Amino acid sequence: MIERSTATKDRALLFFVTSGFIGYLPFAPGTYGSAFGCVLLYLLPSVFANAIFVIVLAVAAVMAINSLSYEGEDPGYIVVDEIIGMLVTMVGHKATIVNLAAGFVLFRFFDIVKPFPIKRAETLRKGYGVVADDFLAGIFASLVLFLWGAIRLRP
Repeated sequence: MIERSTATKDRALLFFVTSGFIGYLPFAPGTYGSAFGCVLLYLLPSVFANAIFVIVLAVAAVMAINSLSYEGEDPGYIVVDEIIGMLVTMVGHKATIVNLAAGFVLFRFFDIVKPFPIKRAETLRKGYGVVADDFLAGIFASLVLFLWGAIRLRP
């Protein structure tokens, strides 16, 4: 009985951290996770997107930090952090196709290139580093989107 409930818990955890098993897709699962974040943002009104951001961030951090058993770097199959990063990217921005596309490209850029302090955040232990680098990449991408919006509105 215990083994069955443990297996169910493990499957539920994997379903969550892989964003419905998207993390197991071949070739750049982080990109698929980020794209899924864009779809969520496009489909949900901004009030709900912000609420989901807070919930996903809290749950992901707790689950990733306390429940995962892995060694070394951020496992590629964990993509819930990419969704969190996209949600952070789009906080305060309308979820238009143009903004989502720009946010997606910017977030992926900062998540892949990892300029300081993003690279440093990735070195934090376990789930802290898994989530922190994407959180910061989202902040960087969001700031660039704000600057881009300010420049576009300038006469």
